[in-house]
Amino acid sequence: MELYKKLGNKVEFIGINVGINERLEGVRQYVMSSSMNFPNIFDKEGKIIRAFGVMGTPTHIVISRKGVIRYRDATMPEDLERHLRELYD
Repeated sequence: MELYKKLGNKVEFIGINVGINERLEGVRQYVMSSSMNFPNIFDKEGKIIRAFGVMGTPTHIVISRKGVIRYRDATMPEDLERHLRELYD
């Protein structure tokens, strides 16, 4: 959330819930209770995770405006802000 507060006006953030063992209402409640102010998608059918080859959760993906994946991993790197800055610098 801190990163979104710092960079949300420069970088688009989208949360995607893969819907495994989840219900839409539970996801909505989690998003609201976590104060996520960026779009969140409920990927009930797994189309998004298949499109991006996600093998487990969480997976963090940074994609450039041209659709190039700049970062993909299960953990947030300590220098994620640098990866994001590269997208708009």
